[in-house]
Amino acid sequence: MQKKTLRRIAFTVIAAPALAVATPALASADAYYSSHSSGAGHHGAYSHTVKAYAGDGHAWYYESSSHAGPHGAYSYHVSSGSHR
Repeated sequence: MQKKTLRRIAFTVIAAPALAVATPALASADAYYSSHSSGAGHHGAYSHTVKAYAGDGHAWYYESSSHAGPHGAYSYHVSSGSHR
């Protein structure tokens, strides 16, 4: 074989494992979502928040809502998370 061909084969043998390890890391992506709304009027006031995240082996979700009006007030909070 020619030296040029041997160099190409050697480079491929060295580069292939590095690419196999690095490619999944490049393909992974984190995702984040956040939403907030609030308002006030003659029926009362409200606020609502939603947040979510997924990535790096973690995932969590958070939701919060509150309302105050002429018939009283209430609020609730929901949260959840995981880690692999």
